Amino acid sequence: MPQSLIVLFLSILLTSCASKSSKPIRTIELPADDAYINGQYIQWWYWNGNLTAENGHRFGFQMVFFSIRPNLLMAHASLTDITNKAFHYETVTRLMIPKRLTYRFHLTAGSIKPLTAKGGGGVDRIAAVVGDFSYDLLLRASKPPLFHYGGRSHEYEIGGYTYYYSRPKMEVDGHIVVDGVKLNATGEAWFDRQYGDLEEIIDTGWQWFSIRLSDNTQMALFYFEEPKALSETLLVKYGAGGNTTIYAPDKFELKVLDYWQSSESGCNYPINWQLEVDDQILTIVPYLKDQEVRPKAGAWLTPIYWEGAASVAGQVGGEAYVELHGFCGNSVE
Repeated sequence: MPQSLIVLFLSILLTSCASKSSKPIRTIELPADDAYINGQYIQWWYWNGNLTAENGHRFGFQMVFFSIRPNLLMAHASLTDITNKAFHYETVTRLMIPKRLTYRFHLTAGSIKPLTAKGGGGVDRIAAVVGDFSYDLLLRASKPPLFHYGGRSHEYEIGGYTYYYSRPKMEVDGHIVVDGVKLNATGEAWFDRQYGDLEEIIDTGWQWFSIRLSDNTQMALFYFEEPKALSETLLVKYGAGGNTTIYAPDKFELKVLDYWQSSESGCNYPINWQLEVDDQILTIVPYLKDQEVRPKAGAWLTPIYWEGAASVAGQVGGEAYVELHGFCGNSVE
């Protein structure tokens, strides 16, 4: 899943590292690659999803852990209260590396407001304290993994390489604590795992979508903004029967229908979209406009970006999560 880091840190890191990770000649191996992979320059574990609590209230959630050589760990978590139109998030930065385990991961950051994720093999447990709220969720994959780029190393034209896979449909059970009240909750989630030499690609602007439709179809859309990265734009449709269709940029159209400007950061973000692919027209609208993540005290190097839950309308509807990076300093068109 795709997230952003800042160029300043990467420049500092290059001076403290003897070398970046060299591109291995291999394919993704699971569950082995769920674990922290020693020697990879940048890697992350990322989850997003939607929940319905036992009282009928609806939520979106997101969590990500970044590990950057030689010893930086960044963790972000958010909770979108769809029913009450509120957004909460936490960010943590630590000088440490994840535990080196076999076939599994155990990630943790923060003390007063801890963020944790452990699992592997398609069964994960994530927990976070987000503001005055918290969640503790068990996620189980209900479809086989989706291997991007055939599960092999993908070399970016702008430099670097990646290995990238997703678990686009995970069933979720757990609870949320809201205003001191513990609520059982169920839903669906998406998991992304990416690792490699990602410095160049994360220094670009993008719109990223994970889309889960009610007919058990999922889509991943990585839409790059900058001319130097346009060739890396990618749309993948993962059908109910497990069939995968990959669309080149000229085989679909993403239209921005509206923009929103943050009063906190001044950043201007696309906020409503229309996606046309095959015979489908999908309209994607965030449940609330302000789902912007900004640096918090003690979370140095945290970039400003937008990450939020959205609805999907069309002949077949559903839900989505959207990540927007590179829209600070741009004017609304």
